[in-house]
Amino acid sequence: MTLSPAAPLTAGTLVLSLFCLPASAGSQRLGVPLVQQQHSEWCWSADASALLAFRDVSYAQCRIANWVDSVDYACGPYPFYWNDRANEPNYLAGTTGISGILWSLGRRDSRYYSGPLSFAATRAAIGSGAPITVLWSWRSGGGHFIVVEGYGDDGTMLYFMNPWPGEGAGYGNYRWVRYGTGDMGTHVWSESLIVY
Repeated sequence: MTLSPAAPLTAGTLVLSLFCLPASAGSQRLGVPLVQQQHSEWCWSADASALLAFRDVSYAQCRIANWVDSVDYACGPYPFYWNDRANEPNYLAGTTGISGILWSLGRRDSRYYSGPLSFAATRAAIGSGAPITVLWSWRSGGGHFIVVEGYGDDGTMLYFMNPWPGEGAGYGNYRWVRYGTGDMGTHVWSESLIVY
């Protein structure tokens, strides 16, 4: 049997096209921009900056930190120590938490929940165009904020933006996003903020 020179190209094109299929109608991603946090405790500032940018409002992480921490040097050309006032952790709720930042700097409304959202509630929020900021509480103490910005069509997978350097776009099973172990440690989804 003799193959024409076009045969391998046709087979390769078929394989390539299978991997490049568009997302199915049962999945949705909002397109929250990927933002890497610029300092060790700035996951909250990176998430706020990404969510504001998603709504066409531009605020650098350092300007957000200046506003929250009532300082004027977070945008300076020099580094500051990990325990500096401008590098403090933050919260989801409150006037200077992520909800307050989004309202004060971008006039974005949000709704706080003191626990995880179900997959159905997560899907409904994303379906209405509202990303969700999630607090992952670490078993060892402390926490980290991510933004859930999409869901897969299989009923179990979530897309999220993780601002920690080297993490970026993530895709994980809902159960793992809710409670799981990874390179950053063991986390529990402990709080939620739906951003409208």
